Amino acid sequence: MSEQTSLRVAYAFAYRDAAYREKVADEFMRRHPNIEIKLEPTAVDCPALLQQTLRSSMTNDLPDVLASVCYPDMPILAERRIVTPLDDFVSKDKSGNDVGLAPATLSAVQWKGQTVALPESISSLIVYYNMSIIQKARPGIRDLPESWNDILSLAHEVSDKDRHSTPIFFEYYPDSYNSSFNSLVYSFGGDVFAQNGSIAFNSPAGMRALHILQRIGKAGMIDITSEQARQSFASGNIAIYIASNSLLKRLTESAVNRFDVRTAQFPQSAPDGKLGSGGFGLLMTTKDAQKQKAAWEYMKFAVGPKAQTIMVTSTGFTPVNSKAIGSPEFLGEFYKTRPNDAVAIEQLPRIKSKNVYPGDNGPRIATVIRDHLQSVVALKRPPEEVMPDMVRDVTNLLPKQ
Repeated sequence: MSEQTSLRVAYAFAYRDAAYREKVADEFMRRHPNIEIKLEPTAVDCPALLQQTLRSSMTNDLPDVLASVCYPDMPILAERRIVTPLDDFVSKDKSGNDVGLAPATLSAVQWKGQTVALPESISSLIVYYNMSIIQKARPGIRDLPESWNDILSLAHEVSDKDRHSTPIFFEYYPDSYNSSFNSLVYSFGGDVFAQNGSIAFNSPAGMRALHILQRIGKAGMIDITSEQARQSFASGNIAIYIASNSLLKRLTESAVNRFDVRTAQFPQSAPDGKLGSGGFGLLMTTKDAQKQKAAWEYMKFAVGPKAQTIMVTSTGFTPVNSKAIGSPEFLGEFYKTRPNDAVAIEQLPRIKSKNVYPGDNGPRIATVIRDHLQSVVALKRPPEEVMPDMVRDVTNLLPKQ
């Protein structure tokens, strides 16, 4: 492309992702001096980005590219024809085959047989340990727990021996589409929704997930906001913290020279247990032909090995680019020397995409589930009372047949 083109790229999670997105944009513009990238941090999270995009589509003020779009939100935007499908770009641009996207990751960006986005990242729950607190509770510990029974036993030991620390925190609250609850249910071999859109969490796996949340509450979790929990762990006050691996860079840097952080895989509680996939992708929204060409070049670069390396080293997200993971030029050596980062790569075989919450009430369903989870974690109500109410309240929000 020789003509000068300017692209508006909107994204969410500026508190976490602004630095790496600026680095990616700068590197892209260095390689493509005729394309200007204007980053617009327009939303705090995925639901807010979705609502902002829907409003912008009605006022004819859409950006040219959307980043940070969570996978479950893509069908909503595609259904409303806000998204420009990418199949023609993929088929006509042979260089796209050399980008290095892992084929399995493309399943998360399909809608009615069309490719509506490019996958950019995967996130999954891992377990963070403040080893300074842990070693006070259990001196000489070497192997970290692998099961919920062992994790919760360790949390109770912390509670008994360190009255000034919070033993455990499970980040259930800020999820887009209840990612952490999905992962808990998946780990017991269940599902939250079936592929046909029917409720699936009213199952033994769903009940076990609620009981784990209740046990976490009994082990000493204080129900503070997620941002307060992140700050508390970074300050050295939480012993065991279950949250997204996307926070790894931030939490590790906060702990430097004060305490040692170690990570472990999210427990697999059944032989067929899986792990929910968070993360996001890039969508093209511009309808202008010239801008579409520029947007395609930017999107290819953003999921390529160089940009993925910048993303991983800046955040801790799990990359979707196999070239980046395997090449010494990019991340091959990185994972060999950073066991905390390698944890998320090691649990990739367990990852599965979440089934889309059905209908237009998906965000409301997520909020209803979240509020019921809060009542369990805060020990206000037992799982046996919460489950039928959660089923009732979610059923009321499902599409009417």
